[in-house]
Amino acid sequence: RIIVAGLIALSCLPGTASAAQSEVDILLDKLVEKGILTNVEAGLIRKEISETKETRNKELAKEIVPDSARNWKWKGDLRLRDEIRNREGTGNDHHRQRIRLRIGAEGKVSDNLKAAFRIATGSTTDPISTNQSFNTFFNKKTIVLDQASLQYTPEVPGLDKLALTGGIMEKPLWTVGPLVWDGDLSWDGGAVQLSEDLGMIELFSNAGLFSLDTEETESASLWVLQGGAAVQPFEDMDAELLKELKLTAAMAYHDYRNVANSAKAGTDPLTNFATNTAGAKDFNQLNPSFELASKVSGLPVATYLDWVHNTSAGSENNDGVQIGLKLGKATKPWSFTEGWEAGYFFQELQANAAFDEFVDSDFNGGGTNNRGHAFWVTLATLKNSTFGAKFLMGENLKGAKDVEERLQLDWMTKF
Repeated sequence: RIIVAGLIALSCLPGTASAAQSEVDILLDKLVEKGILTNVEAGLIRKEISETKETRNKELAKEIVPDSARNWKWKGDLRLRDEIRNREGTGNDHHRQRIRLRIGAEGKVSDNLKAAFRIATGSTTDPISTNQSFNTFFNKKTIVLDQASLQYTPEVPGLDKLALTGGIMEKPLWTVGPLVWDGDLSWDGGAVQLSEDLGMIELFSNAGLFSLDTEETESASLWVLQGGAAVQPFEDMDAELLKELKLTAAMAYHDYRNVANSAKAGTDPLTNFATNTAGAKDFNQLNPSFELASKVSGLPVATYLDWVHNTSAGSENNDGVQIGLKLGKATKPWSFTEGWEAGYFFQELQANAAFDEFVDSDFNGGGTNNRGHAFWVTLATLKNSTFGAKFLMGENLKGAKDVEERLQLDWMTKF
């Protein structure tokens, strides 16, 4: 037994597993050669070492990497962009290069509690952009805290999911496009998310309270409530188009409080109110969204409709709509079915329909009071890397003539 213990200890010495195993084999062969062990005894020792190898490796891994460290998962992405912007009317033409870096992690603190954070390029004066331009004579780029949150998911009978999230978080709503919310927007506050799978139908609800400004006489805030359902009526069918057919629909209500008294949301909402031609000073937005998705020959296809209506803006310039189509999913390099994706949308966003500070920053220079189109295609070129091209063309609906065409060429790598 002393010999067996010594050999097991030898197999646990630092170095590669194959090297340690080779040394054990050499030693066993020498012991057999000198008559200290028989071939049968050496075979039994090899078997015992093999059977305990997995257990010993797990114990060694625990000593090297504690549970608290193994519970964390890191992820990030890096995007290089070349952007050409041509304007007719107000504003300047630009040809610029930009970079976006995002690095984050999430960790399981306990069975029901998760912590997450992300840092990113960006600034503290623009909530809807994490880009940095190459226009500062090689000065260093700013890194900011983009997200930091705790999420508690207790087990509740009758609910598939109950998630309580607090901190700085990603968008807590189900959405189909960037009509109302820019994709780079992070949300400060608390959210509750519920879902229940009833088989053919999945019901979900999202709600939250988010702080915009607490330093004025009346604090500015945003309250959101959304309810929706996802229906997959033909999942037992053999035909792929019907089997994968899924309709998702939701109605959201966004209630802004005291934004007219605040100058802290993003840059200065009072300045951007100038783009609201009727001078909207309040936003209570109804936002129904619909998506119909399926697959054709393994290719994901989807069409969607997003609509917003500001009930506090009277009867003029208070509606917005976006209609889009999506094809494919760029996940496998140079694959005909999995190596590309493309899309298109038409948008009309009237001046008083939505809160300017948080809508898509790329379309017609950002803000509301616009109409136009967007086209894009993305190719999976390397593992975890894509190359994409997006063309946006928009114009003002009312007021000064302002027409913009924008081409974005993106190289994105995820890690």
